[in-house]
Amino acid sequence: MKWLVLFMLVVPFPSQAEPVSAFFYGISTFVSTGVVAGAGVTGAFALGTNVAAFFSSTLGSILLNVGLAFLTASKPKGPQAPTIEEARVNSRLADAPRWQMAGTVSRGGEVGIFGEHDESGNFWYLAVHGDAEITGTPTYYLDGIEVTLSDGTDGFTAGDVLTDDFCLTDEYEQYEGTGTRVPYFRLYTVTPSSGSDYGTKPSAFTSAFSNLPANFLGVGVCYTVIRCKAAPPEHRGKVYRWRGAIGIGEPSVTIVANFNRMYDPRNGAHDIDDPTTWTAGDGNPAIAWAWFRTSSRGRNRPMTEINWTKVAAEADKCDATVLDRSGNSIPRYRCGVAFPDNKPRHECEAEILMTADAFVVYDSEGKAWPRVGVYEAPTLTFSAARDIMSAETEVVDDGEAAVDGVIVNYISPDHDYTKQPAAPWQNTNYYDGVSEPNYRTLDILGCQNHNQAVRLAKAIGLRSAASKRIGVGTTVKGILAKGERTIDLDYDAQFTGDYEIVTPVEEDPSGMATSFACVPMQTDRYDLGAGEEGVPPAPTPALNISDTIAAATNVVITAAPVETSSGAAVRLEATFDAPSRVDRRYRFRYAPTGTTVYEYFFVDMDDQRAYSAVVEDGVVYDVQYQTTTAGGRASAWSSIVNVTATANPTAPAALASASATGGAGEATVDFTTANDTNQASVAIYRNSVATYGSATLITTVIAGANVTNSATETGLAAGTYYYWATPQNGSGVAGTPSGPFSVTVT
Repeated sequence: MKWLVLFMLVVPFPSQAEPVSAFFYGISTFVSTGVVAGAGVTGAFALGTNVAAFFSSTLGSILLNVGLAFLTASKPKGPQAPTIEEARVNSRLADAPRWQMAGTVSRGGEVGIFGEHDESGNFWYLAVHGDAEITGTPTYYLDGIEVTLSDGTDGFTAGDVLTDDFCLTDEYEQYEGTGTRVPYFRLYTVTPSSGSDYGTKPSAFTSAFSNLPANFLGVGVCYTVIRCKAAPPEHRGKVYRWRGAIGIGEPSVTIVANFNRMYDPRNGAHDIDDPTTWTAGDGNPAIAWAWFRTSSRGRNRPMTEINWTKVAAEADKCDATVLDRSGNSIPRYRCGVAFPDNKPRHECEAEILMTADAFVVYDSEGKAWPRVGVYEAPTLTFSAARDIMSAETEVVDDGEAAVDGVIVNYISPDHDYTKQPAAPWQNTNYYDGVSEPNYRTLDILGCQNHNQAVRLAKAIGLRSAASKRIGVGTTVKGILAKGERTIDLDYDAQFTGDYEIVTPVEEDPSGMATSFACVPMQTDRYDLGAGEEGVPPAPTPALNISDTIAAATNVVITAAPVETSSGAAVRLEATFDAPSRVDRRYRFRYAPTGTTVYEYFFVDMDDQRAYSAVVEDGVVYDVQYQTTTAGGRASAWSSIVNVTATANPTAPAALASASATGGAGEATVDFTTANDTNQASVAIYRNSVATYGSATLITTVIAGANVTNSATETGLAAGTYYYWATPQNGSGVAGTPSGPFSVTVT
């Protein structure tokens, strides 16, 4: 029953919604003491049966405290359909399910359909990926190693795998960059299209097996044909040494591709009745939801049942950009999903909706559209004075919260499309920062971005661990709240402001009264503050094996100012020359000088640059880099390069005035700063000779623009001294020093 309760948050419901017990099955398990509960005008209108029962149930706050974690953990026992993570593997199941994919997905395939040697001894087999069209150029992985394919213009046959690990020399030795490269594997991609139900088989395959049945077409599915070149028996082990599902030493095959054309109402070139005009949806959750809703292998609903105007608006919200922890603009929501045929269709739809914290809304004509998770100012107000006839409230004390935060498991492209835990979102209303945190974890495996995963965790956490909860009974006006996410609530001093509706709106039998429940809505519910994203999962460490792998050349590492939502910041950047081999990549790591807890740069080999997350201003960082191969080998780390992170590289203007005077055992430096907003402090230096370069820093005085101040040094022996006053900006960048000022100390 818990599973059903939680599932109602993401499963669409019709305009005549099922009872709100789907959400409010109770909320008091973790709030058994210290809860402030009160009823509103109890006699005017009884709350919906399930809303009222919610406040007295002993099953209480399971939903609001645990969030959607039970969506997967508390499903009924029994065989479960495979997940998108399991879709990456190759299998030989006799009754393998067929898969549907949308967006960018990593997919293995079923390899039991065909596997045979031709007359020349070459071994051919098929990896069937799913019922989808491949759009664009896919990326292939053999046994988990990303490979490069020939395009047919480099002296090799198109589809030849050129990655060293899968090539030998003409003397049957492992190819290492010298000698003649001999590819031993070739891949052919076959996909249906909007104009054909099946793709064209490669002529080399049909020639090798000329007696294939005429109906061997692969209708509706995309697949890869793999050719393994024959090798002499004594050298066979050098070629057939991999871990494919057939078991003869062939490699497993995984494809990463952008799957399926989808109708996008924002694209004027798309004709809703002509799929040949459609293009890839690129993982926009609103577009992917509409595709799955209307797909014959999805919910199979007519196109006329979709409110396409609303879908277009929600798709724009998904495309709106936010800044990640590196200061990069990324789409607010993206998804990549793969569903087997034996998975219930409503569960598949829910997975798409979860990637955008969305739910399904029905308009007045019964047409559906997804409302994605963004903050929108409410347009409906419900007040105690005019609208609310009954209410039940709860306020949770800090000590009663059973959940300190939420962790969302997502699919990480940086970890070969495996499930990874995002950094935990911590509920600062509850977590004390000292004790062992109690996190709830849930899977949103259609999400493929760390920042998005943490934003979803925040949205779920603020909803499921809300400190205030209210169920209201209201007039027929409540019908207007159907499909709304947020209302303006004016109940009493504690329950006022923006509130999120967290249950279906329930009508009484007469249709003249309604009830629903809600929790506080924050304006930043769907955005992350500075530092709130946390550190993504560390990349899999490369093997630190010193070898003849060439180091990166012409590496230039700098500190670069960037603009973030919190203002000016700084990150570390690197540029480099392209490697001499296509199977080489560079890694960069950094840590504050004197520490060894490293973080890693994002590396763009195509643009020949790399950059870190936003780092601390004014701190000196140790940066190193190494070269890695597709086979997992790595060079030694380079020598440390010290880089000072400077958010503001502009020096302040020279001081307006400065002077120094001597006294008995002391000297005083007086100064007035310039009218420069870049001015932050003044550094005072002293020397026994009139040489600034060897002067000693005495003190730093915090001083903004147009400030007159002084600094006095005491305990000096009698003699002559020279002083300088140097303006500095907030990053410690120095301007022109004033001085030297000669003083005599008696």
